[in-house]
Amino acid sequence: MVSDAYSNKETSFDENMEEEPNAEAKKFYNILDAAKHPIYDGCKEGLSQLSLAARLMSLKTDYNLPQNCMDSISQMMQEYLPQGNNSMNSYYDIKKLMRSLGLPYQKIDVCQDNCMLFWKDSANLENCLFCKKDRYRPTQKLGQKKVAYNKMFYMPVGDRLKRLYQSNNTARDMRWHAEHSMNGGEMCHPSDGEAWKHFREVYPEFASESRNIYLGLCTDGFNLFGMSGHNYSLWPVILTPYNMPPEMCMKQEFMFLTILVPGPNHPKRSLDIFLQPLIEELKNLWDNGIEAYDISTKENFILRAVLMWTISDFSAYAMLSGWRTHGRLACPYCMDQTDAFQLKNGRKQVGEEIWNKVNGLPKTVDCGGNHGRLKGYGDTHNWHKQSIFWELPYWKTHKLRHNLDVMHIENIFFDNIINTLLNVQGKTKDGIKSRLDLKEYCNRKDLHLTTDGKVPFPIFRLQADAKAAFLKWLEKDVKFSDGYASSLSKCVDLSGGKLTGTKSHDCHVLMQRLIPIAFAELMDKSVHEALSVLCSKIVGTSKQGRVFGLGSLQRGVVMPLESATGSPLGNAEVGTTHRVEELEAELQKTRDEYEVLKKRIEAVEAFCFNTN
Repeated sequence: MVSDAYSNKETSFDENMEEEPNAEAKKFYNILDAAKHPIYDGCKEGLSQLSLAARLMSLKTDYNLPQNCMDSISQMMQEYLPQGNNSMNSYYDIKKLMRSLGLPYQKIDVCQDNCMLFWKDSANLENCLFCKKDRYRPTQKLGQKKVAYNKMFYMPVGDRLKRLYQSNNTARDMRWHAEHSMNGGEMCHPSDGEAWKHFREVYPEFASESRNIYLGLCTDGFNLFGMSGHNYSLWPVILTPYNMPPEMCMKQEFMFLTILVPGPNHPKRSLDIFLQPLIEELKNLWDNGIEAYDISTKENFILRAVLMWTISDFSAYAMLSGWRTHGRLACPYCMDQTDAFQLKNGRKQVGEEIWNKVNGLPKTVDCGGNHGRLKGYGDTHNWHKQSIFWELPYWKTHKLRHNLDVMHIENIFFDNIINTLLNVQGKTKDGIKSRLDLKEYCNRKDLHLTTDGKVPFPIFRLQADAKAAFLKWLEKDVKFSDGYASSLSKCVDLSGGKLTGTKSHDCHVLMQRLIPIAFAELMDKSVHEALSVLCSKIVGTSKQGRVFGLGSLQRGVVMPLESATGSPLGNAEVGTTHRVEELEAELQKTRDEYEVLKKRIEAVEAFCFNTN
């Protein structure tokens, strides 16, 4: 946006063809006009107080610099620049200048047990309406400021959506979804999917304005202190605008951290409590819209937005949709029409109407998540609540509401396969219970438990020398170009004979690139061929896919059902998974929710203003 301020284009308006920016947009552009004031007399064109502040803010967010370091850098620059320069003397001065960008965030007090938010009509309450627990910690002195036991952070999305149209760098690309066309039946973007086209047919008025924004929501939880640290569950909620080309909408700059659900406890069924501010804003963006200015066409317009779907792993799917994803009725697609049955020993699975079913179910926000098990749960249905997303006026007309994150599924898939091949104790799927079920359902007598209780060695398990050869190959011989994958050698545990600490992208690379070649000489040919075919099926769930080719792929894996309806799998899920993992690493490094939120705001400010 600083580049916009420095552009040599004529800034006057053609009264017949162009409109002046609305009051809010004009105020924002007036801030950018400050970029025209040089940092000192005679300096290179483009160097200003604002651009310098943006560069310094970028350095802080990129390298995680502390405030004292920023103060020292600011003071050093002021000393070395010519006398009378306009540089800032401290990090506080930089923040004061950048705060004019106007990207606010809200701190909302939360009940200790996550029963409710203290906001809107409940903003002045001092006790929870459901559990009656105190809102504030006890004060030690008279007149001392009250501090809530728990609070959440919410970053409104409307202002950030408007920014996308206030910059020449993104305004034109926000219409790409409506202007591009499918090439030979090849799906490369969610707008090529059946669900997107169905929505446009149901709401032609919304679809007629190509600048309206289509959003996707992603969330995932993780331990703030890592797997071996103190239990502290943290859940970021990220929104992504899908209007732009695939190579843009999956970039980190356009992954909007909107909600930071606080720890240390897992939100479980209370996730809807924290989604209330977002749902409120999404309803307003749909019903009324917000006034925005499109710099590419020099027009004011009413910007509206729709939430197309959510993206999550299988466990978070239950928290978002309201359908429990475990037990006999775990499948959210089959629902009560499932043909699945449970194994006797392992108890694992082997195999406008929805609105009518959920209408009347209890809402978490109405009862604080304290309702008991619903009648018929586990027998005729798996509903445990009415999801808050049903409050959105258009939700019941969506053809695809919730996406399963293919990267998480691939991660679990890989873990199960590799732990079984390596026979990792406690994680292999080839245990005593599975052998008992094998005898019950599968005629493979060579794998059945013997009369003295011994477990025959299976053809798919690696011998000790083959296991060592595979792990040494990963540790010493496998090399990738920079940025392609993390260092897999750090994931190898030779003494334990296993892989540890693999991230989703590591599993993605191993599953699609290495497994097909790794076991060619280490195991039986029939097992290697089966693994290779399985990996090729997963490779088929790519960032691009042909509509007519998904039917044959579906015979091997189920995910193409979702792909054909929604989008190419990689486009919707892979990018968001990377962003969540990056945020997870950032949070684990900082280990402070408030500090991470400030860093995210700083990063957004730097992106908006940075000349680079």
